[in-house]
Amino acid sequence: MKTAIRIFHTNDIHSHLDNYNAISHYINEHKNDTSIYVDIGDHVDRSHPYTEATLGLGNVKLLNDAQCDIATIGNNEGITLSKKDLEHLYDDAKFEVVCANLRDDNGLLFKPYTIKRIGDLKIGFIAATVEFTPFYRALGLDVEGAFLYIEEYLKEMKHQCDAIVMLSHLGKYDDERLAAEFKEIDIIIGGHTHHKFPDDYFVNDTLITSAGRFGEYFGYVDLKFEDYKLVQSSSRIIDTNLLTNNYDAYYDVGKDMLKKEVNRDVLKIERTLYTINWFTYTMLKMIQSYTNTDVSMIHAGLIAAEFRGGTLTEYNLHKVLPHTINLIKIEMSGRDLKDMYYTANMQETKDEIIKGLGFRGDVMGVFLIDGLSVIESKREFYINGKMIDDDKIYTVGTLDMYSFGRFFPHFNSLKKTYYMPEFLRDIVNYYSESLLTSNDF
Repeated sequence: MKTAIRIFHTNDIHSHLDNYNAISHYINEHKNDTSIYVDIGDHVDRSHPYTEATLGLGNVKLLNDAQCDIATIGNNEGITLSKKDLEHLYDDAKFEVVCANLRDDNGLLFKPYTIKRIGDLKIGFIAATVEFTPFYRALGLDVEGAFLYIEEYLKEMKHQCDAIVMLSHLGKYDDERLAAEFKEIDIIIGGHTHHKFPDDYFVNDTLITSAGRFGEYFGYVDLKFEDYKLVQSSSRIIDTNLLTNNYDAYYDVGKDMLKKEVNRDVLKIERTLYTINWFTYTMLKMIQSYTNTDVSMIHAGLIAAEFRGGTLTEYNLHKVLPHTINLIKIEMSGRDLKDMYYTANMQETKDEIIKGLGFRGDVMGVFLIDGLSVIESKREFYINGKMIDDDKIYTVGTLDMYSFGRFFPHFNSLKKTYYMPEFLRDIVNYYSESLLTSNDF
């Protein structure tokens, strides 16, 4: 008996629905009884109005329309929604959701693996998502121990399946490690780190593939069996630009759903990358209040689009602050606080275009700090008129994107409290009455 199976796959779409429409159309045209379609997570991204307005439910509908069979979750599904919204995200899904390492106090949120029968063959699909442990813990969830759980469930699967496929939202280097450590895995389809592997890329005898980011590419894996034994596997990545039907019909739908008024007669919000303005100053004050901290810090490039002034709607606010960024409170000594100030004041990244870490803008802009006064000539630092004590503990309200070590490496070792799942725009909405309007003059 000879059988061929094709597995279509997408990863890290991040609500780029223009590209996804073309991919969906292609899969619907080419899918048949010997093919299957899997998504590796981060399909959801709340920087898109439709995703924001539907809290990801619209993305699930689109996966249904594309005849998705199996999906796992990425960090955008896992930590940019509330726990309740995540638990109900897939209520109307026509596909299975698998993830071996996402738990709460009651156990697994999703099944760890599934076994699909395609013709006379049984193909096992196991999945895991990246271990952003502090963020999940803030939501009452746990993702630690991915490799241990994968090892445990592979023992159950290997005697039941003719082939095993790993759906990995762990990232490129963990995918290669999986291939090196677990000979039971025949295919790894990856995501999270927005990477692409060459076609037919093997580590040991395991085929590994991934399709970049934003739906710029998608791919398929072909499996050939003889007498229930996998004898050949190959992969191909396709450039979505080669397809037609690239349009986003859902942007205006989301825009209309976000028409609720935040505040009336709000002043113009300008994009000033290298200076503070009234809106960024107001955000600093809001962050201090919300986190109950001594000092607050953001970067000017958070304003992704200008607002002309007038009635500010949820859509307008979403355009200004499309980021999937949460607040954190960091406890640090006076000495660490000074290090933070000097690092920020160097402004080494002010002209850089930053992608990822929840930031959905472009140019970083300068760091802005409030609550901290400095007499540079004397190198004296003050909070509320009192000179900083190097050994005393102070609190800083800031953005979770700074906690990954890229901008402030010493933050890694400091105690942090995460404010989940509210985004920065939710905080501004919460304090909407504090927005500066023409009535204030």
